Amino acid sequence: MKLKDRYVFDWDRILHKDGYHIEYSITDICNRNCAYCSHLAPLAKSANFVGEREFEYTASLLQKLLPDAHAFWLTGGEPTLHPSFMRLLEISRNIFTDNHVGIYSNGITLAKREADETFWRAVRDNGIVWAITCYDNDGAWFERLFAKHGCINNLAILHSGKRFFNLVNYSRGRPVTREKYVKCGWERSKINVRNGKIYNCPSAEFAELFNGYFGARLELTDKDRLVIDENLTREQIDAFRKEVPFCSQCDLDKRYTIITDSTPSERKITEWSCCE
Repeated sequence: MKLKDRYVFDWDRILHKDGYHIEYSITDICNRNCAYCSHLAPLAKSANFVGEREFEYTASLLQKLLPDAHAFWLTGGEPTLHPSFMRLLEISRNIFTDNHVGIYSNGITLAKREADETFWRAVRDNGIVWAITCYDNDGAWFERLFAKHGCINNLAILHSGKRFFNLVNYSRGRPVTREKYVKCGWERSKINVRNGKIYNCPSAEFAELFNGYFGARLELTDKDRLVIDENLTREQIDAFRKEVPFCSQCDLDKRYTIITDSTPSERKITEWSCCE
């Protein structure tokens, strides 16, 4: 499934107009250490690599329920650190035959594959979209690399990683309202998948990393996630696009209040919470 046109990553479309984008976190670890990471990767104590069998089972169920999904993405952490990420992309393409299949990456590991034509052929022939955040290389480096291997249609420059915002701010006793949910700002066409469950946003999806590192007690209930199994329905997924109890542990007024150059995380609780 070679891409006839270059993939365009349109935030307005994802926020308001698309069918579902499925984001499957296949690992918690990253080869960067970014302060304020919205997926809390600096706090991961284990790789949490998804197994191929679990991945295929989960992806197959989601395809049956959401055949009209716009795209199926691998994410993390940094998904290229998964030892079988190319196999997972192959599985994804075999399941989501008529959908976009892609991977979110910081692009660091691509330098090691610059001369690996087998790798680039797989990217080309399977129509794999690479959504790159440019931290250390500017977009021109990736443009040249993908063009060199005939994969320019597969490259989607996501944004620059040179500036960071604090997108996660854990708190207590915040309101749980429809108004807050609408204002929240996470891409509402996205489905966040990790460890066989669907979450409304990364703040809930990766809350256990915050708890595990800082000994905190953020609470996740059965109403804060959907279990992906044979009992799950499309109607449940559609109805899940709403405020959940976990929203009481996020303070929207504290988000986007810090704007900084990309800097290494010091793993301080204040990077993700206003509560010491």
